[in-house]
Amino acid sequence: MNILDDLSKINGIDPKGMLEVEEKFYGQLMDAKKIAENTGLGGLVSRKFSGVAILGMGGSGFSGDIIKELVRDEIKVPVEVVKGYNLPACVTEDWLVVPVSYSGNTEETISAASEAILRNCSMMILCSGGKLEALAREKGLVMIKIPSGLQPRGAIGYIFFPVYLALGIMGLVRIPADEIEEALALVKEKAALYNRNTESSRNPAKKIALAAQGLIPIVYGTEGILSAVAYRLKCEFNENSKTPGWCNTFPELNHNETVGWENLKNITRNFIIIAFRDPGETIRMKTRMDVTLKQVKENVSAILEIPVEGKSRLARTLFALYLGDIASVYLALLYGTDPTPVYKIESLKAELAKID
Repeated sequence: MNILDDLSKINGIDPKGMLEVEEKFYGQLMDAKKIAENTGLGGLVSRKFSGVAILGMGGSGFSGDIIKELVRDEIKVPVEVVKGYNLPACVTEDWLVVPVSYSGNTEETISAASEAILRNCSMMILCSGGKLEALAREKGLVMIKIPSGLQPRGAIGYIFFPVYLALGIMGLVRIPADEIEEALALVKEKAALYNRNTESSRNPAKKIALAAQGLIPIVYGTEGILSAVAYRLKCEFNENSKTPGWCNTFPELNHNETVGWENLKNITRNFIIIAFRDPGETIRMKTRMDVTLKQVKENVSAILEIPVEGKSRLARTLFALYLGDIASVYLALLYGTDPTPVYKIESLKAELAKID
């Protein structure tokens, strides 16, 4: 029996329940939606801002990546994603700054948030507690409080969805109710298909893991939301599957990486390309992808093309995000690896703590 269809072995490898967390993604989104609707946004509603800066690292920082791509065609002000200690000079008092840290204790985010306070920026904090919650209460800042107890990457519904919806409530972007309904319905439908009880022969997430087993994953997306999703899946392979990997984006990769598939075939034949395909690809983008994948076919072990489902941008985002996240957990299980711990990150944090 395939280990992914052996429920007793899954429980033994995944004692902290990362797979269960992923299986409950739909419920997390529904809960997050209620949190956004019940958070008092005060004077932020209908305010005019010169820009929006979303601060965050790792799983929390991805919220900024995906929100920036979701709103790019509608929002009238620039959106900066800050993954580090310092704010760019363009972020001034007429900007909205959104520090996002699941734990509330991410040192880089706290540093950048402290700069925002010194610049008198308007702020909306998302966290589950920690130093950022204390800061929000001390300064009387708007705070979206989310549940604690998860790994940040496993809490992406709580981390990203409330901020995105809050921007809609504020009037910075328009988020049609029918698009939210479509996206949630699609996730609910796929949750039944991706869960552990659906055997590998019918489970797309398990099929991705089985295809990637023993290979280094290279994830390709197209400019926009699938670029962000490709980066997310690369990171999920890193953290959940404990495997190296990288990602890139069309059309940019056609100006550099395409040429790199020339030498070292003895090494690159240990790679698999996972390419997200958008149903709305233009003829030029489709041609770029078709030709490129054909060019590199002989250099890699396999190419796996994933047709993205969903009518709205939000639905397509959640579809691809969910499929990739849960597939990365299945890959960890194939390796007999507990997907939850991130020992190297914790070791680094311990060394940094000694500086303090």
